[in-house]
Amino acid sequence: MAADHAQQHYRWNFGLWVLETAAWMFATAFIDSTTVLPVLVLTLSGSPLLASIILSIRYAGQGWPQLIAASLVSGRRYKKSFYLLAVIPGRLALLVPAVLLFTGYADRTVVVASVLLAYLAFWISEGFSIVPWTDMVGKTIPAMRRGRLFAVMHVAGGILGIMAGAGIRTILRDPQWPFPSGYGVLFGLALVAVSVSTLAMALLREPPSPEHEERYSTWALVKDIPNLLRTMPQFRLLVLLQALFGFSVLPAPFYILYVTGFLREILPGAPGVESQGVGIFLAVQTSGMIVGNAFLGHIGDRYGNRSLLRLLAVLHVIVPITAIIAGLVAGAGVPGWAVYAAFMPTFFIFGGLLSATWMGVTNFLLELAPEHDRPAFIAVTNALNLPAIVLPLLGGLLLRTIGYTFIFLIAALVLSYTLLITRWLHDPRWEHDHPGVPPPSD
Repeated sequence: MAADHAQQHYRWNFGLWVLETAAWMFATAFIDSTTVLPVLVLTLSGSPLLASIILSIRYAGQGWPQLIAASLVSGRRYKKSFYLLAVIPGRLALLVPAVLLFTGYADRTVVVASVLLAYLAFWISEGFSIVPWTDMVGKTIPAMRRGRLFAVMHVAGGILGIMAGAGIRTILRDPQWPFPSGYGVLFGLALVAVSVSTLAMALLREPPSPEHEERYSTWALVKDIPNLLRTMPQFRLLVLLQALFGFSVLPAPFYILYVTGFLREILPGAPGVESQGVGIFLAVQTSGMIVGNAFLGHIGDRYGNRSLLRLLAVLHVIVPITAIIAGLVAGAGVPGWAVYAAFMPTFFIFGGLLSATWMGVTNFLLELAPEHDRPAFIAVTNALNLPAIVLPLLGGLLLRTIGYTFIFLIAALVLSYTLLITRWLHDPRWEHDHPGVPPPSD
């Protein structure tokens, strides 16, 4: 029934998914966790640790609520109403830092607290929404067209993200919005764009889930984690792979802090010096996301998601290495334009990986998990992504002791193990099309 509905309403739902995600990506570009907010929090507080917490907040907020969400939505034939009730409060919370920043509220401690708490509320709401969101993708879009959907939605969102990057650069350099008022404008724009995303989801035509879909309690999901990992070797490998991919966030908040440190020394009198490079590198990062999703989405559809995950593993290792090389170039006394050029590969490749990694893991999981158990598998997979939660915080603690370069080296070393894990994965499409036949060896 769901498959017939997906075909019948494919064009309508495809368009709404693209609008929903593109608007959401446009919104989150203005409050990006790897470029915009680390610089804002560092400038307000002077603390690299608080700047690194931004990314920990994102992954903690979107991860652990999924276990609760899975228990609340399991057995529901329709998931859209739960999704809307989950996201609206967190998205409205962005209004608080928008007002405080725009008005230039004097107590910076209060302002930093409002940014961090509103960001936490936003991502907790998003965390509750991920399970129903992913399940609705599975119900409304045929399996062989999901790679195309993810590619199109992220290309559209990426184009808007580039526009956001240009807007951010203009706003933060505009003297009529002196620091931190310009950041208040960014939060306001994020709130407007995310409202469009919410409306698009409200218009989605959702088919009912199977009547035999199992119901779960949160505790039952937690207790069942060892059993899922023990009895499904491929699922176990996927969880391990995602955990190792999580090490990519160890250096993630520091790429922008690293390059802006060089730029502040080279261009001390430039307009908006406290946010130098933020808009440009966000635009480069988003350009990478456009190219990466178009190319990598095609790889997943054409050659399977195992091949996509293997390519992602290689790219994850390359990113911190390019940052180390860029730092050597920037430290050699080169002009400002050369610093920008040296760091562009880091942000471009990292941007390509931001959503492509999620796309590869999610598509592999959607093909691997039984349809009636899909909410449980989604929740468990994302909730077990512990490294992505703690590593940015650990990086903030270690930064003053070991510096940027060693953090980048540690990330590259650990990420190299993903090259091995992806060799052990089997393509679910092969096992579905050739039951009982071993997959071809590499």
